[in-house]
Amino acid sequence: MSFSEKEKHFHHSGLSNSSLNWSRHLLMQRSQVTSLFGADALWRKGYTGAKVKMAIFDTGIRADHPHFRNIKERTNWTNEDTLNDNLGHGTFVAGVIAGEDAECLGFAPDTEIYAFRVFTDAQVSYTSWFLDAFNYAIAINMDVLNLSIGGPDYLDLPFVEKVWEITANNIIMVSAIGNDGPLYGTLNNPADQSDVIGVGGIDYSDHIASFSSRGMSTWEIPHG
Repeated sequence: MSFSEKEKHFHHSGLSNSSLNWSRHLLMQRSQVTSLFGADALWRKGYTGAKVKMAIFDTGIRADHPHFRNIKERTNWTNEDTLNDNLGHGTFVAGVIAGEDAECLGFAPDTEIYAFRVFTDAQVSYTSWFLDAFNYAIAINMDVLNLSIGGPDYLDLPFVEKVWEITANNIIMVSAIGNDGPLYGTLNNPADQSDVIGVGGIDYSDHIASFSSRGMSTWEIPHG
């Protein structure tokens, strides 16, 4: 299965003057992304991710990174002999989820992080690596599985059927929908599957980013 370049959550080029002003306002106010999405209200109610087992399928994470309080396990499913994140993408994604640095808080800082390294330093991966890692995630009873990647191969049946098996085991799967907008019918797999939570991108004006993929899903398109 082929995968597109890792997803980016915010678009920084081609912003209007009003968007740039809003960006500067956010920086001046030292506002957190978590505040923009209302995470503070959840934290006040005690929802901080405690006792939630989060599988992050990406480029790995450094063992002693100071921004994480609860890295439970790191596993490598590639043909490279390292557990570290030499690209930074997996670390960034983990930071959005569970970072505790005061400059950039994560949404669920008490989450138990399980880092699955499924991409090489050259951003290469294979379906077989994912299938092995998915099986392990099922075996150790993950609660949530995050994929900040995606690809066009919605007919890769071993991968698609394994996603069904994951969700059938009561694991919540979250996946990026892709950076192939603004045309319709550009959702990536597995975010296009009905039992997966697909996540897109927004700009500083709280509008759907132009690059963000959007439906219909490939399952709804003729011959999909």
